Amino acid sequence: MHTPPNALRRSDFIHPEQVLRTTAFAACGTVLAMIATFVATGVGQDPLQFVHPSAAYTSLLLRGPTALRATLALDHLFIAFYATAFASLAVVLVRRGASKLLVGVSTTLLLVLAGLDLAENLHFLLMLDRAELGLAPTEAEIAAQVFESLVKFHVSYVGLFLLSFVLPGRTAPERWLRGLSRYLQLPVGVLIYVTPHAVAFPLVIVRFSYFVASLALLGLALGGRGDREGDGISPSRGAAGSGAPA
Repeated sequence: MHTPPNALRRSDFIHPEQVLRTTAFAACGTVLAMIATFVATGVGQDPLQFVHPSAAYTSLLLRGPTALRATLALDHLFIAFYATAFASLAVVLVRRGASKLLVGVSTTLLLVLAGLDLAENLHFLLMLDRAELGLAPTEAEIAAQVFESLVKFHVSYVGLFLLSFVLPGRTAPERWLRGLSRYLQLPVGVLIYVTPHAVAFPLVIVRFSYFVASLALLGLALGGRGDREGDGISPSRGAAGSGAPA
């Protein structure tokens, strides 16, 4: 069949593995930038994801408005990066033989997470704008915000736990990524809900550390170009989810 001279070829497009690697490392970098901002200023979203009296919550919002807006701006970038990474990961996993159903459900949950994350950030910005005008959030609004944050996090825990069952396990980074997603992030996330604040804060640090490590491992483990047949991954490399247990 004759191909028109101006027709696009598969090689003209960026491969999903390259998109995955780039966005996973970019997401990892933005998490580190948010952590650095919190360490330097003491300002971040995490204190706002717990219930406080209205006056205390307003004080948290107004502790450092510029730093809070900078953190939220970084988080907006983080949402774009990780949503793109997970969408690209779905393509890579299906090409390598993973279950389309499990990949589809886990990816859907993680993209729903991105929407909930964005809604949370926009609500933080709205409450900050109102607080700067002297309009303190009500207890009902604070409770609704915390509820949304809890739902957001649990959607992420379930999506990442399910994703661990379709991740390959041929290399050490793949096995570490699979093991951390299956055995660490879910129990730590649930414990954050039910432990006192003094105990929950160290667990929040563990959760942040998981995000950094998992994104770095994602870029390292599944962001390679691989063996190709045209634009796809050669089935000789093995299906996703195979290999030794994590």
